[in-house]
Amino acid sequence: MAKTIIGGNLGAFQRITNLFLLTRILHLLAIFSLLLAFGPPLAGQDVHFSQFHNAPLMFNPALSGAFDGDQRFSANYRNQWFSVPVPYETLAASYDQKLFQPWLGENWLGLGGSLLYDQAGDAGLSWLQLSLHGAFHVKLADAHALSLGLQLRAGQRALEPGQFNFGDQFTDNTFDPNAPTAEAFAATSSGFFSLGAGANWAFRPEQGRTRAWAGIGAAHLNRPSISFLGDGQIALPMLLNAHFMGVAQFAPQMDVVLNALVQVQGDYQEVLSNAGIRYHLSTEKGKELAVQLGGGYRFNDAAIVYVDVFFRNWQVGFSYDFNTSPFLAATNRNGGPELSVQYVISHVQPPKVFKACPIF
Repeated sequence: MAKTIIGGNLGAFQRITNLFLLTRILHLLAIFSLLLAFGPPLAGQDVHFSQFHNAPLMFNPALSGAFDGDQRFSANYRNQWFSVPVPYETLAASYDQKLFQPWLGENWLGLGGSLLYDQAGDAGLSWLQLSLHGAFHVKLADAHALSLGLQLRAGQRALEPGQFNFGDQFTDNTFDPNAPTAEAFAATSSGFFSLGAGANWAFRPEQGRTRAWAGIGAAHLNRPSISFLGDGQIALPMLLNAHFMGVAQFAPQMDVVLNALVQVQGDYQEVLSNAGIRYHLSTEKGKELAVQLGGGYRFNDAAIVYVDVFFRNWQVGFSYDFNTSPFLAATNRNGGPELSVQYVISHVQPPKVFKACPIF
């Protein structure tokens, strides 16, 4: 009887805690909503994903090793504006893992790497970026941790100028694609090396499914130069972001999911928020199955719908953008599909207390 009363009290306490966390999460989302209402319009920035919450290493190296499990494989594919003649295609892949060492105590390291490739336009303007990520996670309390991360990035920007059409290729008001042009490029590719950093707070209690991550990230801290004209004067602006990702369990089989991201690069800004409901069809160990439905909005650019399926260690997400920007005249409101896949490996942990039975 006493155990039943204690168990019921603990269950009520857990529900109250989850409700409090959900209230704080909604408060944070309201702040991001104000940014959505009063932020400047989206005009351009580095490569982005609508499912940014499924590509964490793309915007904050401090998220390396900040997940449930020990090893994580991720892949993302985005086809933006596929209804225009030359769509924008983006492919990303990453791997990260936790590293525990006796001298770290309850703290741990997060190590990983990522690849990002993007191509757009008639001239095949492309990004190729390879990154190494590292993070140090400090356990502050039973459910709280703070991490600091660094990123080393090497990349190349390239184009195919032979695909361009220039004004001096017109002869007698007729365009001749084989006519020579005075336009010249000193190079058709430009390499760069970039530094990034970030910080993140994580809330991950051992009991229940409530989770929260909030942090800031920065890329191109060294302002690398990228130029096809050989002048070396085009400095890449720093890319700064603030992000929040949260899951709040409010029923035995149901969670509320809230995510928000603000990015600023030079004169440009991107603000994106999404929310969803996750329903757990099975919570049995080894047979976990859940479906998540949601939607979001990228300010002055696109409305987003998405679905995530969780099966055991796998997570597969699909989203679609409905363009709402002035570019809709060319896209007919079609944005583009996006696909994400994650696979997490969890190792069997040794017991915290080990007692050896003596043999007589």
